[in-house]
Amino acid sequence: MTTLTRPSERAFARPLKLALLFSILGEAVLLLVYGFYLFPEGSWFSKFMWTIVYCGMGMGGAFGAVVALGLLGRVDGWRAIVLTTLLATVMLGIFCNVLCLRLDMTFGFFGARESGLLFMASGIILSPLGGAVLGWLTFTEAGRNFGPDWLK
Repeated sequence: MTTLTRPSERAFARPLKLALLFSILGEAVLLLVYGFYLFPEGSWFSKFMWTIVYCGMGMGGAFGAVVALGLLGRVDGWRAIVLTTLLATVMLGIFCNVLCLRLDMTFGFFGARESGLLFMASGIILSPLGGAVLGWLTFTEAGRNFGPDWLK
């Protein structure tokens, strides 16, 4: 059994940085594929603001804060990875994705009207994957040692 200690301020910053990084990168991929390639009509500036600023930074910051405040120092190892994955699936893959689906039905930027199932599937598949990687990088010794110094 792992002995948990009170996390340092630096430890609190890691899930925030990782969640922001993953959500911005994930949203950038979705912007390129859905916003520019598959459904290029509409304002590219508005699409950028929606994906990178509102969803990427907002969703990443909120999820990172939930992980840092809710899980850090309470659980560790595989249990924490599973909880982070479940949290990402529910919070990002379902709640955020349904919100974006409903908004895109109005704005028509990313193909929710044309292919709502594909729209939902991409978020539901990518969210647990990102949550599992974030959990591994945050809650295992090997994960905490992985990455550049500015991320630790």
